[in-house]
Amino acid sequence: MKYIFLPLLVFSINAAAQELNPFYQSVVEQVKYDSVHQKLQKFQDFGIKTVGSSAHENTFTWLKSYYTAYGYTTIEQQSVNVYGNVGNNLIVTKIGKKYPDEFIVIDGHYDTLNGPGANDNGSGTVTLLEIARLIKDIETDYSIKFIHFTGEERGLIGSQAYINQIAVPQNLKIKAVLNIDEVGGVANKVNSTIVCEQDESNPTSNNAISAELTNKMANIFPLYTTLKTEISNAYSSDYMPFQAVGYPITGLFEKNETPYAHTAQDIIDNLDLNYLTEVAKGALATLLHFSQAQEKLNVKENAISTLQIYPNPVLKNLYFSQVLQQPIITIYNAAGKQVFHQKYQTTVSQINLEHLTSGIYFVNINSNQYSFKILKQ
Repeated sequence: MKYIFLPLLVFSINAAAQELNPFYQSVVEQVKYDSVHQKLQKFQDFGIKTVGSSAHENTFTWLKSYYTAYGYTTIEQQSVNVYGNVGNNLIVTKIGKKYPDEFIVIDGHYDTLNGPGANDNGSGTVTLLEIARLIKDIETDYSIKFIHFTGEERGLIGSQAYINQIAVPQNLKIKAVLNIDEVGGVANKVNSTIVCEQDESNPTSNNAISAELTNKMANIFPLYTTLKTEISNAYSSDYMPFQAVGYPITGLFEKNETPYAHTAQDIIDNLDLNYLTEVAKGALATLLHFSQAQEKLNVKENAISTLQIYPNPVLKNLYFSQVLQQPIITIYNAAGKQVFHQKYQTTVSQINLEHLTSGIYFVNINSNQYSFKILKQ
């Protein structure tokens, strides 16, 4: 198999980035126990989510409906054959402003085995949903992919299919993978520590980057949650197919491991919802740091751009309200893939977009001096 080797960690990881960010804290404080509980109860109510079952299909539809309701528009479905049964990966993309074609992946599987899977992995599933709810309208430098994998319980089949059919063929620039699997803790125990997992396996090309990511996450959690952290090795979950081709990974796993995984007793009553809520807060804080989220400036602080584009939606020619002097124009599609790049040697007042198919695009001028979202008809 082709390997994706990243020669250096492009986005900055430094001590300053691990200080408490007041804006991030204000977002994290919006994670709510009741919101987590309500989602997890619904997940549990679907029953045993074996791939190919109606419960599994209904859960997929339910997950997709949340992202649609939140306002996400780039929602993809990848069909996966799991030993003769068809399951679906759900892939939702939030486009970054500065690096739209570079991604932070946050993932968790939603299939279950022998039981409703409130902890394994309803806990990871609802954590993704709660994070997606709160980060939707926050500007991030890097693009984010929320991925709900099928077929994890049958041998990481959904995540392997994503690597084989999407990530490697498209040569996706994935800067970090945050896998969340079984983070609900155990009822009636003291659940005060979350395990942060790092890559300690072959190939070793990205082990150092993984260690850096994991250490950063381990330092972030105590800033925004009541939890302590412990670092251990990554194994046997959906980050491993990413790891195998050289992508940097990290992950979260409960310190007190549930004895109820893969049984009918993997239910809400046997986990710790307060602990899960704290994990969701820390995972959100981590994603805000990793994606380099930015607080939007108010009108008085923000230098309002005088450049306008029209028409929008656009069918053929996109016009600029000012003549641009030798601009560099780059266009990305809704998945963050670059579809147009031109460094002009003359002045420009319009560009022809007839070659683009219908859909949402992002027009970047002079390396983020101006950025516009357009709809191509």
